[in-house]
Amino acid sequence: MRSTVVALAILQSAPSWPRLRERLDRLTRFVPELRMRPMRSGSGFAGPRLVLDPDFDLDVHVRRYRLADGVAWQGVLDDARRMSLTDFDTSRPLWEAALIEGLPGGEAAFLLKLHHSIADGQATVLMALALFEFSEQPATEEPAPPEPSTGRDISSLEAALVDIADTARRGLGVAASTVRLAGSFVQGSLRDPATTWSNAAQTLASIGRVTEVPDGPLSPVLTGRGSTYRFAAFDLPFADLRSAAKSRDVSINDAFLAAIGVGMDAYHRRHGVSVPALRVNVPVSLRGDPGDRTGGVANAVAIARLPMPIAGLTPAERMAAAHDLVARWRAEPAMRLADPLADISWFVPVPMLAAAARTSDLTASNVPGPPVPLYLAGARMVAVYPLVATIGAAVSITMVTYDGHAFIGVSTDDRAVPDLATLVHDLRAGFAEITGTWPGPQDRSAAS
Repeated sequence: MRSTVVALAILQSAPSWPRLRERLDRLTRFVPELRMRPMRSGSGFAGPRLVLDPDFDLDVHVRRYRLADGVAWQGVLDDARRMSLTDFDTSRPLWEAALIEGLPGGEAAFLLKLHHSIADGQATVLMALALFEFSEQPATEEPAPPEPSTGRDISSLEAALVDIADTARRGLGVAASTVRLAGSFVQGSLRDPATTWSNAAQTLASIGRVTEVPDGPLSPVLTGRGSTYRFAAFDLPFADLRSAAKSRDVSINDAFLAAIGVGMDAYHRRHGVSVPALRVNVPVSLRGDPGDRTGGVANAVAIARLPMPIAGLTPAERMAAAHDLVARWRAEPAMRLADPLADISWFVPVPMLAAAARTSDLTASNVPGPPVPLYLAGARMVAVYPLVATIGAAVSITMVTYDGHAFIGVSTDDRAVPDLATLVHDLRAGFAEITGTWPGPQDRSAAS
């Protein structure tokens, strides 16, 4: 399903190319997954596993070029789209980067593409802190770890044996967890049957709600699904969004979801329909929660699927509704069973999981970034836009906050949203209604 994440950094000037290569090499030493490739096997039932690439070559993953004259901002988004839609070479590590020079005003762009299996949004920010610097001049930093020892080729037989063992381990783990739960239930039933049975019923009901597969999307407009998508981006002062949230005593994420709700309501009314609610995926970070085994750079999220109301609400009602929905989902007991449920879902056929993903109308994610300026190989980053694959949904909207601004990336399935510019206009109007400030122009060249 093309689970790619593209981070688009706009730089005030072109960075030093030798220094940028050095920074990227340093990053791969801190994050060894960037030197690992998927392990291939002929078993037909292979677990997601990475091994060191014996032929890792930084120059295979990094390139630089200039925009053609007169192309400007839309050309950058088009290149980001092509990069995102291009399949990874699964015989190599699942990432690539590009430096694009020749933007208006002497600016440059840096594109970093990752497969989502390497990191979630927050982990990507942590990785960026190892790549970027806090000053134009090189800083004294922690020495990079030594280069990982060269990997070796894994034979198909070795890979198949590891996959069989991994599948057996997963199955035994599920069985052992079931036995432990059964034992705890029996003991609890003898000591305090009423509480035990009540807790068990609540947990089972929660698992049912979390794993329920809907019949389809709620929107009668965003119905199509294809294999291509397009990107758009805009930004606004973060202080305006924060003030809007503070004035209603809700979180930044609540105001963010409310603004999206305004825009999506306007877009549907523009198409002649009023939709009470949309099915919205909201990644909920489990980083730091009990049971978080990520240890830093990795995925540590569970997905909340919310029937978010969008029609006939005031801005205050929208924020309150978003707050209540997310809080209610966070309180679900099944959210703390993400790892065991993932082990069970491993035995669900991939086409079924893909079909379930396509029942979502929208994915909305809010990732806090650094509040201070960052530099890449001597060039100051002036903007950063998260461009995330739709991964089954009709629309994906991701916000990253950085240096006093909220940067918003929009991805739309080409079949679901044939009029991207219209949707972006309505989303910008939604943020204007919530914050009182119209977001910056979608075309950066127009701003300059």
